[in-house]
Amino acid sequence: MVKVASIDLGSNSTRLLIADIKDGTISKIYKEHHVTRMGDNLTESNNISKESIKRVLKVLGRFFKTINIHKVENIQIVGTAALRDASNSENVIEQIQKKYDVTVDIVSGEEEGVLTSLGVLNSIENIQNFLIVDIGGRSTEFIFDKNNKIISKSLDIGVVSLSELFFKEQIPTKKNIDSAVDFINKTLLESKEFNERLLIGVAGTFTSLASIYLKQSRFNEDEIHQTEMKKDDVSQINHSIIKMSEPQIITNFKGIDPKRAKTIQAGILLANQIMFKYNVNSIKVSNSDILEGLILKKY
Repeated sequence: MVKVASIDLGSNSTRLLIADIKDGTISKIYKEHHVTRMGDNLTESNNISKESIKRVLKVLGRFFKTINIHKVENIQIVGTAALRDASNSENVIEQIQKKYDVTVDIVSGEEEGVLTSLGVLNSIENIQNFLIVDIGGRSTEFIFDKNNKIISKSLDIGVVSLSELFFKEQIPTKKNIDSAVDFINKTLLESKEFNERLLIGVAGTFTSLASIYLKQSRFNEDEIHQTEMKKDDVSQINHSIIKMSEPQIITNFKGIDPKRAKTIQAGILLANQIMFKYNVNSIKVSNSDILEGLILKKY
């Protein structure tokens, strides 16, 4: 048995998993995430801001203290869309590597999707004709099976970039919502191949959506895993939350991270449009994703 850790430097959040692995079986020891918003204003500035870097470094400091306490034997760290896109990503990676004496790997959107699929398929067995959707801060990955192969497509759309474009007001206007829907539909892949597949949602938008659906008073990841929601359930939540201000979202939905209130409307709207566009009747949520996939690929 080997004690390992994986860290995901995402565009919206920074996440840690510590686990034991033996014979391809992962036993979770510790999991933590913080909304660090690395992708803030990246579309406009093309750079990861000093404030975002400070937030990420501060969280990593906490993570490495926890990693040392647990005497982890191997650490893997990946960066995704924000670090793929930013002009100053090399500088950011250099700061992280120098401060914590680690190696940071930047993965492509397609690699990100494949790693995510490893985590999902390990936790939900014997599934076929699936579409795994990972809504991130600046990109969304579509992962699906075709002719016994895993195919991954990365789209340039995410909750941070959508929020910056269309959700700047406390309560979004109808005009902005309509513009967001139009933008989403133009960005999503045109494919009847996705119709009526088993849709599996991973990462913050979908786990938050499940927490709202389950009316959690406190976030419970174990309860969320494999929660299934119908199209009408997602549509009703979208219809309700889209009319709320950020403080109202925080007050009404105790189970979600308050820092996700800034981007959750964009995320749920995107999830709703995906279900509508591909005629998906229900969605199943997985709390296993790229963090587990990183470990499984190595071990």
